[in-house]
Amino acid sequence: MLFDILKKVVRVSKSVSEERLAVKDASKEFIHQSDIFRGKHEILYDVCTGCDACNKICPVDAIIMKPLPLKRPNKIPEVNLAICIFCGLCEDVCPTKPKALKLSGGTFDMRAGGSHEDQDDFWVRVDVPEEWIEAKKEEERKKAEAAAKKKAAMAAKKKAEAEAKKKAEEEAKAKAEKEEAEAPKKEENNG
Repeated sequence: MLFDILKKVVRVSKSVSEERLAVKDASKEFIHQSDIFRGKHEILYDVCTGCDACNKICPVDAIIMKPLPLKRPNKIPEVNLAICIFCGLCEDVCPTKPKALKLSGGTFDMRAGGSHEDQDDFWVRVDVPEEWIEAKKEEERKKAEAAAKKKAAMAAKKKAEAEAKKKAEEEAKAKAEKEEAEAPKKEENNG
């Protein structure tokens, strides 16, 4: 029994004298020190198609899709590095050439203050310039106008073909009626 008490006293004195993890300054510690670290994410907004494949494959839901006021791409990825495990699946699944979302390689110093607000600083956000958005909107408008013109031309062509077919049928019908009317006269002349 005395031995058990001595063990507890030694254990308590060690815990008081040794520095514990909870006491360490988190602002001086790296968040990610992984062997598989492939670098910080880079997002090319002008290459991205908004397919959402990166968001769907992320195993820890570190990617969200930011909506854009465009038809294509209608959304663009943003990555939360505080959640990300840097597996690189998002880069691997990206269908574009060059990759719209890629890991830059190298090292990236991510120090944390330990609070939730500090982790909000670790977002890879995309600042899409308004000029680019306006240019894309103009491009979409021109494509829509061209499609509308093509559709109108196709409708006019179909209408013209239908009218020509109707006219040809009327002419054939009139010719057949004329031949029927002339048939008895030919029989009289032959007989």
